[in-house]
Amino acid sequence: MVRELKKEIVILIPAYNPSEELIKLVRDLKKSYKIIVVNDGSESRRYFEEIKKDCKILEHNRNKGKGRALKTGFRYVIKNYHDVIGVVTVDADGQHEIQDIYKICEVFQKQKDMLILGKRNFNVKGIPLRSRMGNKMISKIIEKKAKRSIEDTQTGLRAIPIKYLKDFEKIDGERFEYETNILLYCIKKKIDILEITIKTVYKNKNKASHFRILKDSINIYKQVRKS
Repeated sequence: MVRELKKEIVILIPAYNPSEELIKLVRDLKKSYKIIVVNDGSESRRYFEEIKKDCKILEHNRNKGKGRALKTGFRYVIKNYHDVIGVVTVDADGQHEIQDIYKICEVFQKQKDMLILGKRNFNVKGIPLRSRMGNKMISKIIEKKAKRSIEDTQTGLRAIPIKYLKDFEKIDGERFEYETNILLYCIKKKIDILEITIKTVYKNKNKASHFRILKDSINIYKQVRKS
C-alpha cells in the first residue's frame, strides 16, 4: 500500500553494479518521494534503463566510490531542490526493508534538524562475520576517540537535513570512509545524532556489498585517527 506523504524528502541511492533489487526499490518508493540514483561507473546500464522514467539518474564515467557518489547527489539536491527538508540515503542492494525506509522518513519529518541513522542489530544470528567484525571494530574506535557511542557506524540508511548538505559535501572521503567522516564531523560540531532500530537484512550473505573488509576498514581507521 502506497503511503500518501508529502514529497519533502529526496531519496538518494548510490549504485555500483546493482541487481534487480534497485528496480524494486525505486518502484516501491517513487509514488511517495523524489528519487535520485547515482550510477557510480557501473559496467552495465541494464537496470538503470529500467528505472530512468521513475527517477533522476546521475552518471559517473568510472567508479569513484560511494563517498563521491553521495557527494554528487548532495550537490544536485543543493542546486535543484529548494522545497525539501533533506535527503535520505538508501543502499541499492536491497539490504533495507521498504517499511524501514518509510519509518526513517516519518521520523525525519518530525526531527528535521537531526542526523538520523537506521540502526541494525549485529548480535542476531546470520550476520556475515565481516559485517559484524567491521562495524563493531569501527564503533569501538569512534567511541574511544570521540567519546560518543554509535552502534551502527556503517549503516547506509541515513536522513540528512538540507542545511547540512553543503558542509557534508566538503568532508573528506571518496569511498566508505566518507560515511564515517560524516559521523565524526557531526560529533565534533555537536550535531544531534538519532539512531532508530531497523530490521537487519543480509541477502545472500551480503555478497552484493562492495565493502572491502581489509582495505576499507584500514581507510576508516586512518580517518578516525586523524580526526
